[in-house]
Amino acid sequence: MATRTFLLTLALPATAALFLTSYLQSHPLSSQKTNTIHTFRSLSPSCLLSLSLRIINPHSHIAATDSRLITFSKRELGEMTDEEVLARCLRGFYAGWVFWPEKLLIFGLRSLGRKLVAVGFEGVDMDGPQIVDPLDLSREKLPEKGTVLLGGNFMVLDKYVKGGDWIGDNRKGFAGLHRFEVERIRDGERGGVQDGEEEEGGVQLWYSSISCHPTRNKLPLPAWMFGFHEFYAQCLFRDGVAEVLRK
Repeated sequence: MATRTFLLTLALPATAALFLTSYLQSHPLSSQKTNTIHTFRSLSPSCLLSLSLRIINPHSHIAATDSRLITFSKRELGEMTDEEVLARCLRGFYAGWVFWPEKLLIFGLRSLGRKLVAVGFEGVDMDGPQIVDPLDLSREKLPEKGTVLLGGNFMVLDKYVKGGDWIGDNRKGFAGLHRFEVERIRDGERGGVQDGEEEEGGVQLWYSSISCHPTRNKLPLPAWMFGFHEFYAQCLFRDGVAEVLRK
């Protein structure tokens, strides 16, 4: 009887994980569209040269980096502007159901007067506009540069063609960056599409992520947590992409 109970205990989480994986493969983004997301172990070329990266990691310490790229066709986006693409992605990223547990934790800590990871950077003004609830993010307009999100856990760095959020503090033990970028592809350019796909131009959407220990040359978190990050980041980005495509 004990053996049967033990096997059942093992089977239930495995079954739940299988159903969750199957669900996430098609929700909120179709598996066909998900398969067009390209994942890299490095940051986007633009992010590597950005001022924000130098602020996050001023001493070029070892860091965990990854990025994701998806290409939208002209038909998918219609007359959508670059700012609308970024605004929708940002809203989907933070207001989607995948981020909901983290948002709940942030709100719970906020009710106790605490922050999950307080954002703050040397020489950066923290007196910008406040957006506490990600549902208040616009689908048409990006937040103003310097906007503080979710009660001081994130901060908007750039807007328009390149947009990003900071997390953490470059004077303490953890700092990170979420960076979103769009790039227009002219007709006939490859734009990262696969063989057999139509070369009709469109828009590339990049999502880059980095986490580092700004004051010591070591990773800020245990290695196993970065494995979870890759799964979590993919799910968050899919929420962002789904919001871009939602009519």
